[in-house]
Amino acid sequence: MNIVKQETVPPNNGWASPVDKGRVLRLTAMTIIDFVAFNAADLNERFDQARTKVYNMKIWVSTGDKIMSKLNNHMMTLTRDPFAGIGTHDLQFGMCGRARHKLAAAEGRLGEYLHGADIEVPDHGCAENLTRAMAPFGVAYEDIPSPLNLFQNMAIDPDTGVMTRTRIRPETPVDIEFTAEMDLIVALSACPDLASPTGGREVKATILAP
Repeated sequence: MNIVKQETVPPNNGWASPVDKGRVLRLTAMTIIDFVAFNAADLNERFDQARTKVYNMKIWVSTGDKIMSKLNNHMMTLTRDPFAGIGTHDLQFGMCGRARHKLAAAEGRLGEYLHGADIEVPDHGCAENLTRAMAPFGVAYEDIPSPLNLFQNMAIDPDTGVMTRTRIRPETPVDIEFTAEMDLIVALSACPDLASPTGGREVKATILAP
């Protein structure tokens, strides 16, 4: 495959780009990536956590699973997932961000999210990063869907439904690959990942043409 575009996204920053149907998006990281997708022909059609879970009949996705839109259309296929067997990709959480951190701090609940109540939190997070990345395409904060949280491994109690963030991350950079099933605008946030032992890391985004 030929490289069409390749960019490195610094920690706690966002990125967005068109990805044409049939092309492959490779995301290389060892940190949480908040990832969303939009139909390039109609930005009102966007990735949906619930439809993706129901279509695949599972609460997290891996190789061969379909990424679905709110209109039940097939947006992407997850075609490569070397993180499988090490951890999972979350489809429950939303985005971290200034408002969420502020509320958690006021309620004394930072430790639930970040594995420590005395962690200094940044003044922005994935909510702000995705909003800034999608601003050139005219997409406002309230229109950004809850993301697919790559590398955010969750422990979910099947009896109580309680979710616990783990600190499981790739020990070396891992390539996740998606094939676009329609013309898309995709966006990601290189999460500040304050729950990780190492904190947020950079993300390399590569678009490839077969």
